[in-house]
Amino acid sequence: MNRLLQKMLPLFLLTSVIVGVSGCESTRVVFVPEDDGLVRLGPAMRGHVYFWNGNSWELSANKVLLPEGWYAGSIESQDETTE
Repeated sequence: MNRLLQKMLPLFLLTSVIVGVSGCESTRVVFVPEDDGLVRLGPAMRGHVYFWNGNSWELSANKVLLPEGWYAGSIESQDETTE
């Protein structure tokens, strides 16, 4: 039994390290400037979107699939006045 534990310990440690490292590397964050940022959507993007209902912007109740290649970004607010 002791011999089995000695063989299994390195395998367990190696597996733990591989799982830990691969989990840390899978998340990337991209900061997009709020006033003039623009990004192009990748594959399988899903999320809630706002749509114009004729009077105001309304948030979708369900997540929607956004097509790969579409652009998403922000534009300057129309409410701002320039002097």
